[in-house]
Amino acid sequence: MGRLSQAIIAAQQNASGVAPNAYVQFLRQAIDDVEAAEAGSPSLTALIDELVAIASAPNFSLHSAAVNEFAQKLGEAHFLALCAAQGIHLERIPETKIKTPDFKWDTDRGPIHFEVKTLSVVDGDRGIDAALESAFESQADLEDHRAAGARVATSTSEIAPYAAKAHKVPRLVSVIDTLLEKTRGNVKRDQFVQPNTFLVINLSLIPPSLTEVQALRPVYWDDSLFPTPVTGDLWMLGFGRQGMLIHDVPEFEGKPCIQGTFGKAGLLMEFDFIRGVLIVVHPWQRAAEVWGLFREKDCSTWMDEPGHPCEYVFKLVGDQWNDDCDSNGFRLNGDR
Repeated sequence: MGRLSQAIIAAQQNASGVAPNAYVQFLRQAIDDVEAAEAGSPSLTALIDELVAIASAPNFSLHSAAVNEFAQKLGEAHFLALCAAQGIHLERIPETKIKTPDFKWDTDRGPIHFEVKTLSVVDGDRGIDAALESAFESQADLEDHRAAGARVATSTSEIAPYAAKAHKVPRLVSVIDTLLEKTRGNVKRDQFVQPNTFLVINLSLIPPSLTEVQALRPVYWDDSLFPTPVTGDLWMLGFGRQGMLIHDVPEFEGKPCIQGTFGKAGLLMEFDFIRGVLIVVHPWQRAAEVWGLFREKDCSTWMDEPGHPCEYVFKLVGDQWNDDCDSNGFRLNGDR
């Protein structure tokens, strides 16, 4: 067990009698991945040192701002580790007064840059505070049961990354809108001045609607209840255009599956300075994966132009990518 895991376990144990923080628990797999990749990586060692310092602060697990800071830093370290697992060794760019991307990959065809953003829950620190308050009330309820002599005591607490927003509009409409707005709020033009800079979105704290590759398609077929077309929320995050219909599984068979219309523009439709979007997803049933969204015209250039550095990005995402024309959709049927 590495020093970062030890610091996190100690923080969770210190808070276990007050308010266990489920969001910290969500990060455990990423922590394991980072520690497994540390050997021989000075950049990862430095990031782990920074993470240990944050997690070792008094009552870290009970401070929402510290948890958000930890998650953002861990998102950078985790992307570095996932790249290392694919034989891709990134250089961490030191922070200065001038905004720069987080990482650089010096390929034999030229550099590629990456800017990593870990999205927080709805309402940020206050959203994590709400989960802590629910956990505290649950813990107090358990103590009451024990004090009353109960031999078995149970209680529940609520974890809601999308908070009440998901109940105000149709579910999938809310998910797409939330992920888009949170990402847009983190995009800073100065961090993308270098050519071939990719935006990396880590979804460790706020999961997408679906953690299967069909989410990278404009529409996929859902047979879980009855045959229904469903909009891919991650495809819309990258390529959605105003007026597009959003489909989701209806409450009962026969009810229309159209949940609303999209009123905004996806990231790669709005920000031409973002070369592409990489998404780190965290499925419950398997290890974290990196998926990609790229413009079709760019993909054609990368593949057809000899020596273009961005062609190397496919080494990271494999077949788990798509473009605005659904060119790779035939590989994204969800079979594993």
